[in-house]
Amino acid sequence: MTMHLELPPPTRRAALKRLTHALGALFGAVLGIPAIAYLIDARNRPAADNGFKVVARLSELQNGVPQQAVIRDLRHDAWTLHPNDVIGRVWLIRGEGDKVDVLTTICPHLGCSINFDAKDRQFLCPCHGGTFLMDGKRKELTDRTNPAPRGMDALQYQITDDPDPSHQVPDPHDPKKKVPDKLIAVKYQNFIQGKETPVAKI
Repeated sequence: MTMHLELPPPTRRAALKRLTHALGALFGAVLGIPAIAYLIDARNRPAADNGFKVVARLSELQNGVPQQAVIRDLRHDAWTLHPNDVIGRVWLIRGEGDKVDVLTTICPHLGCSINFDAKDRQFLCPCHGGTFLMDGKRKELTDRTNPAPRGMDALQYQITDDPDPSHQVPDPHDPKKKVPDKLIAVKYQNFIQGKETPVAKI
């Protein structure tokens, strides 16, 4: 006894074939895009333009003593929400009054993290010896060539009154009075290494 299998009509078979290919392409894209994003080095990506982020209170800084601050922000990747992700670090150097120098910690030579040498009162890159003055300018060296092509990169900042009434400080003009503390907010930016002038990563 011979059995005959009924094949679906050609139009239905073609439609199922197209649907299978479409679903395969869709799955490939869903899995492939996050994998490509993961493989791209985050250090070469520009920081997202997220505006100004509060990094410190002015009262926390001592005049002429650099203090490192961390800039945090909300970040998403393909699978996870990172609510307190570190997007950069800066050096804060308080001057007279409300003046503050805000310098990125990334060396303009090859991107290592710059340290502060308290003994010699200068900034120093531990990787290749890039050396900078207290104001971030490139230091001219007598015993060797400074590998840094430019000074440390300065960032935009804003100083505003702290809205929290529990954070008050003595008035510099009348120590008997209390005034709101000040908040330092920084707009973080990445710059291209190896250039003589700062060029922002777009």
